[in-house]
Amino acid sequence: MKTLLHKYRFEFLFFALVMVIFNKIFIRDDVFYREVVWPINMILLGLVSLGIFHERQRWEQVLRSILFIGILAIPLAPRIIFQSETLSYIGMVVYILFYSLLFYSVMYQITRNKVVSESVIFGSLSGFLLMIVVATFSFLLLDLASPGSFNNIVGSSIPEWYQQFTYFSLISLTTIGYGDITPGSEQARLLAGFWGVMSQFYMVAIVGIIIAKYTSK
Repeated sequence: MKTLLHKYRFEFLFFALVMVIFNKIFIRDDVFYREVVWPINMILLGLVSLGIFHERQRWEQVLRSILFIGILAIPLAPRIIFQSETLSYIGMVVYILFYSLLFYSVMYQITRNKVVSESVIFGSLSGFLLMIVVATFSFLLLDLASPGSFNNIVGSSIPEWYQQFTYFSLISLTTIGYGDITPGSEQARLLAGFWGVMSQFYMVAIVGIIIAKYTSK
């Protein structure tokens, strides 16, 4: 099972990320999504990520294990964690660190593949989706620390804000920018700009890497 998870690690990761980001399209009940679907999605994403960290450096394994406990605890006990401001801060930081580490590991592996394979393509797509996930929690953390940082965000709790920030991250990183949700503070504008620059750099860099590997073969 471990070998299978590692062999198709990028395919599993891509599937789990698509579920986390896009399956709200098929679910109309917001309460059911927040209390049932979202926790299952996040647990699945956490479990699938174990295949990415296979045979990595020891410091990464130790850090991953510590953060992994946190990313499982949050969807298992969201009401307890999100009712505490301190635990909410810790939860957002844990998510940002864990998925940033996962992004690093994905990039490390696909850039060292000598040929363009299906795994490299799925890994490249997963890298971009991971950026959306990290951006979502960074926006959530900023709005939690400084309420009102973003305009037209409705609701009074993190679970209510989550899907709105996922949408905002997706629109921002793809540079579509409909303008229905906008940064309302200097910090929010700079953070949104940072992710916009990072997404463009990622697109250029990853396309260049794929083309270079393909033409070299």
